[in-house]
Amino acid sequence: MNLILSITALLLGPIIYALGRRNHVARHILDGFIFITIAGIICVNIIPEALAVGGTLAIVFLVLGIVFPVVIERGFHGAFHEAHKLVLIIAALGLIVHALIDGIALLPAQGSDLSHAVILHRLPVGMAIWWSLRPNLGLPVAVGAFATISIATAVSYLLGGPMVDLAEARSIAYVQAFVSGSLIHVVAFGVTHDHGSHIEPVAKSQDWGYRVGILLGLFLVFTAPQLGGL
Repeated sequence: MNLILSITALLLGPIIYALGRRNHVARHILDGFIFITIAGIICVNIIPEALAVGGTLAIVFLVLGIVFPVVIERGFHGAFHEAHKLVLIIAALGLIVHALIDGIALLPAQGSDLSHAVILHRLPVGMAIWWSLRPNLGLPVAVGAFATISIATAVSYLLGGPMVDLAEARSIAYVQAFVSGSLIHVVAFGVTHDHGSHIEPVAKSQDWGYRVGILLGLFLVFTAPQLGGL
């Protein structure tokens, strides 16, 4: 059941995102929600996990991940959109790796709190994937990413034990640290930007809808998983 719920939550992301974008207020709420939730998942879940397994060297990969998009942009001589396409591809591959770890977290032996957290986090992840991949890399790539992440989660969930050893491998921790760094850059500046004028999903911070979205995202990251254990 946990596996089905997690994949359903992932696939609901694009649907909710598409419906919400039709309304100005809802769009700003979604902007704030996606921004803070993805940032929270990266900083509260993925990076600590990577550092715990990978140790000090994981910090090096994290820094490299943050610097990587800037180096790529300069290498493309101002072709920011093309540079971010490459960053998005790497980030998508990282999400597939993380989906393997999510599959382990969904196992009954891991406890209900952890599985509930994974299921809840899949909703904003689905929104973010659709927002970033669909307009920049096309519909086939976006659909392929959803299918691959779903399959990776299912494989990890069904195999169980052998995947635990993989999740604890230092090489996986280094990959997660590097991808987290790149995602921090994308979340901070958006997919298409010139570092001078930020484009969606970073809406104007003074917009009340954006603030509501941030509050909802903070609730999802820090509070909602705890309610599952009540």
